Amino acid sequence: MSQTASPENLTARYGAPRKGPSARTQRWLIIGSLVLAFFAAIYFTIGNAVGQLTYQDVGYEIHSDTSASVDYEVGKDFDATVQCSIQVLDDSYAIVGHQTVTIGPHDGETAADREQYYRTDLRTESRGVSGIVESCWEQED
Repeated sequence: MSQTASPENLTARYGAPRKGPSARTQRWLIIGSLVLAFFAAIYFTIGNAVGQLTYQDVGYEIHSDTSASVDYEVGKDFDATVQCSIQVLDDSYAIVGHQTVTIGPHDGETAADREQYYRTDLRTESRGVSGIVESCWEQED
């Protein structure tokens, strides 16, 4: 029959068991990890905002069966030139008007100046029901 070794025998044979980190050490490790995560989040947030191209629809106006306007906002670097695909859609989401617009460099100093509002007038094949910015991309030099 086998016997379970007593704790004294195990200590004599293998040495004393290792102790874990103290409560104070654990607390400092947690605080350090949180501070590191906070600064990493700030770094990646700021790093992604600079040089990023953003665009969104702001509104549209259907003037007639052959005419519409689309209002949109584009955020870009001051010296960048971008192109945007503007579309007018009918009630079945078919494209009834399309125009590619080129937006050149503009003046500005602050991050808020990166965002600019634009309006594009489009001719349509039939009556549209909505206007969108389908996509924007930076134009290669």
